Amino acid sequence: MHKFFVVFISIAFAVSSYSDNTKNINSIMLIGNSFFYYNNSLHNHLGDLYDADPELDTPRRRSITINGSSLSWHDVESYLSNDEIGNFKIDSDTNTYELYEEQDIDVVIMMDCSLCPINDERKDSFYKYVKKHSETIRSKGIEPILFMTWPYKNKPEMQEQLEEEFIKASKLNKLRMVPAGQAFLFINQNFPDINLYTDDFRHPSEEGTYLAALMIYTTLSNKSPIGNTYRMDLDPKISRILQEVAWLTHEDFKKRISKYGLN
Repeated sequence: MHKFFVVFISIAFAVSSYSDNTKNINSIMLIGNSFFYYNNSLHNHLGDLYDADPELDTPRRRSITINGSSLSWHDVESYLSNDEIGNFKIDSDTNTYELYEEQDIDVVIMMDCSLCPINDERKDSFYKYVKKHSETIRSKGIEPILFMTWPYKNKPEMQEQLEEEFIKASKLNKLRMVPAGQAFLFINQNFPDINLYTDDFRHPSEEGTYLAALMIYTTLSNKSPIGNTYRMDLDPKISRILQEVAWLTHEDFKKRISKYGLN
């Protein structure tokens, strides 16, 4: 199966990429729930991926999460107007307090609860708060980005529903999107021995967090993560497959941008 997969991605690489809006990103804010903070928080592993890339500077990252939350729980205006948020760090080597000279945020990546976009009682709220928060973020001169969550391990049919709603919300609000759900589904279907989930079939295992971090890294940088030396202490063969799938998903999503009406 892996041999077939390598052939598949080589075909994907031959397709010319669409004109994206990748820019130099110095600071990232992630807004979400436990899907982000599991396994010592996705934002830490995202930083490690950047650290391992000698061609990129590592952006500052601030993750604001509430367990079980939907976008309606988050007061994004306060996150962006409160000068105290993210204005210092503690150096763990010297145990010293250091102020950041720069506090500007370039992008905000936001996710809703895992069922909210496709639940009949929560779907309207999903659209309402994607719109509201996108407008708030843009009013500060920051780019909003939507993070597409993944289907539960025992409910793969969720992906088609999630994709429909996320693409619609992205189109309505002219948002870039991180297609993490598509990458999860590909692994579930083609590499069932790689478990992306904890025992509840919803939250990410270490492999799942690594794949999600790869998808954000690839979306923001428009660079292939294949060969990145940060592996999150995973088996090198597994980390390599996850890197390949992240890039394949990214390239495939770009090819379908016009079809979705997102460019």
